Amino acid sequence: MKETASVRSSVMAGFGVLALVSLVLGFAGMRTYLAGDPRFTLLDLVYYDIQLFVVGSTPLDAGGSLPWPLEIARFTAPAVTIYALVETVRLLVGNEFRRLRARESSRHAIVCGTGPLGQAVTQRLREAGRRVVVIGGGVGDPLRAPGVFHVTGDARNPAVLRAAGAQKAQVVYACEDDATVNVAIAATVHGLSPASPVAAYAHVSDPRLCSALRARRLGLNERREHRLDFFNLEELAVRVLLAGDPVTEARPVLLLGLKHFGDALLVELARRWRLRTPPAGTRLPVRVIAPDAEAEVAALCRTYPFVAEACDITPENAGFDEVRALLADTKEPPQRVYVCYNDERLALTATLTMAPLWTGAPVVVRVGQRGTFGDAFGDARLLEDLAGTLRIFAVTEEAGKPDLIDEDVIERLARAIHDRYVFECILRGETPEQNASMVAYESLSEVKKGQNRDQAAHLGGKLGAMRCVLAPSTEAPHTFSFTSDEVDRLARMEHRRWMEYLSGRGWTQGPERDDAKKQHPDLCDWEYLSDKAREKDRTAVTQLPDILQDAGFRIVRLPGT
Repeated sequence: MKETASVRSSVMAGFGVLALVSLVLGFAGMRTYLAGDPRFTLLDLVYYDIQLFVVGSTPLDAGGSLPWPLEIARFTAPAVTIYALVETVRLLVGNEFRRLRARESSRHAIVCGTGPLGQAVTQRLREAGRRVVVIGGGVGDPLRAPGVFHVTGDARNPAVLRAAGAQKAQVVYACEDDATVNVAIAATVHGLSPASPVAAYAHVSDPRLCSALRARRLGLNERREHRLDFFNLEELAVRVLLAGDPVTEARPVLLLGLKHFGDALLVELARRWRLRTPPAGTRLPVRVIAPDAEAEVAALCRTYPFVAEACDITPENAGFDEVRALLADTKEPPQRVYVCYNDERLALTATLTMAPLWTGAPVVVRVGQRGTFGDAFGDARLLEDLAGTLRIFAVTEEAGKPDLIDEDVIERLARAIHDRYVFECILRGETPEQNASMVAYESLSEVKKGQNRDQAAHLGGKLGAMRCVLAPSTEAPHTFSFTSDEVDRLARMEHRRWMEYLSGRGWTQGPERDDAKKQHPDLCDWEYLSDKAREKDRTAVTQLPDILQDAGFRIVRLPGT
């Protein structure tokens, strides 16, 4: 596609030169041809020269022999005009055709925004063979590729969304720079009352706002296919980073900077470390150097208590100019170095000028886009000669993937439910050899993932029945617990949900559990359940506050309850 655009640009430039040459030759030829007639002024020559471009010039009506410059110009000038007309018609017809195709598209993806994130998502969708409609206001350079259609305008406007075929779309990604704009776009999509279920995902760069919006989303009772959700690029990015390069040794990890990538990275490090099997009995040593490291780490640990349980964190308050002195006093070299500064200039400066970082350990530098450093430094292996390795980790390219974004808040909560289950198994001393379900969430079968998702999707209904709501986790101590009566009521609701889920998939009651025959002895009313089975449901309920806190939420009772 780039080659086609390059050829077209070359042709346009060529005809531009031809137009200039035609003007020069035409004027020179006219001056020679009309030199003997004093009636014609300089302006007349210019006028007649311009007439050549409209396939005719008054002095040439008489015919006869013409000077060679004029002979050439009377053919090349109309050729330029014809090309301009053809190109104009092509653009007009092409634009109208693309608008029609965009409006009439169905089950396609819509990307709102032509910035780096919008382009990354569009590129990934095209690589997957999806049809894409891009909505933008003319800012940025939208991806030009087969199967990508463009609509100009503000995606918050219902008319613009209809022009992009939103009522027949399968998914909408709101990828503008302003989070409030993205939320408004997603809300507008659902206000269109589309004919078929559509998912809308809004990018929210502030993790606290994103968490608050997710909490409200979990309280909604709506079809899963017809969902509105929110994603944070930094949170997705750290999952990609640690999935590809996990930390498995109980050796120090160094973080330079925190917000917002560093915060998300520390939480994900702790989450993964505590799920190791078998447990090592030690916490992961983490050293954090940032301007307000002590306060930020303390706040993070109050919001996510498992971070302090899984990691032995040493926070050190230091501005950029003070980092070098602290690094010089390092007693044990780190196994990983993560440069998490939001200011990419500082990140690059720290990485390339602070010799204490060059210990041979991998150095991961967070940037927004790979082009920030990649264009300037090639493959970015700048520290190899210093016995170290440098990895430029571009958040937009690494996390701007539809398959990651599509893992909505229900999926996140389903993951937290499974993680809590694995953690409890570890505390009981179980091993993966004894329990096949003690694996990473990604390795679960779709059947088991579906059970976790269904449990997560019904959470809002359970809390609503208890006159409770979800809120984002805060630094306040975690004190919520259900009363014994609430535990009993919710356990009955959980058992009913579980029965409906399995029954809807062909399971029946049997004397023993048999996955091949889809039989389970507990597929019966609560009154006929064994005490062991009832306790299992009660445990699932009493663990809810901890599961939600692991996912960044807390339960709040409404006034008057």
